[in-house]
Amino acid sequence: MALGVHITDTLFGLRIHLDTIIYSWIIMLIILVSTFLMTRNLKIEGYSLRQAFVEGIWSLINNLTSSQIPAGKGKAFIPLIGGIFVFTVIAYWAGLMPWKVGEAFIWWPKLDNGLHWEGSSPAADINVTCGMALISLIAYIGTGIKYGGFGYIANYFKPLGFVEWLDLIVRPLTLALRLFANTIAGEILVISILGLVVLFIPMLAVAFELFIGIIQALVFSLLTTVYIGTALAHCEQEH
Repeated sequence: MALGVHITDTLFGLRIHLDTIIYSWIIMLIILVSTFLMTRNLKIEGYSLRQAFVEGIWSLINNLTSSQIPAGKGKAFIPLIGGIFVFTVIAYWAGLMPWKVGEAFIWWPKLDNGLHWEGSSPAADINVTCGMALISLIAYIGTGIKYGGFGYIANYFKPLGFVEWLDLIVRPLTLALRLFANTIAGEILVISILGLVVLFIPMLAVAFELFIGIIQALVFSLLTTVYIGTALAHCEQEH
């Protein structure tokens, strides 16, 4: 097992996790292509299973944003929250695929420690989850500034402003660590069970982790939505 070890390279003098970057871009490409294909020729009546699936995801994100973001501004955040949700689900599931079969091929990439790359999820790289948490941070701070202006910024310089500054650290940190830790734990669980038994029980473990991937994506999306809604609530109170 080689979790936490990456295929590395140097870019502009910085050491990068090459496998994570390529993996993440492939996932984003899959999302863009599949979204384009699945949203073509949508109908009002007599729609297909494909359209029902797309509308199901849209309804989930729409309900999430409209229930947590006040003043009817939730629809403006559907692309952001939806993108976070779908990327997290696919990234989590990607680490559960049977990549170990690739070791049978001589061209299969190897890690810095000489072991074969096992296709770990991008969400199992703390750099990715921190980047996602940073997007969440920028989203709710930007929302507060957009709708609250100077009044929102002034919250950070009030007598209890240190709480707001603390939130800028705690919120993204917990978002990043929660997703990272759960992804690592899920992959360790599946790999450990695969090493002990075969067939039926590993299939149950993978199915369970596929479900957990949806839960983790939902939690990350929900918390981001709540933070944005909280920023908007502060703005409304100021007004």
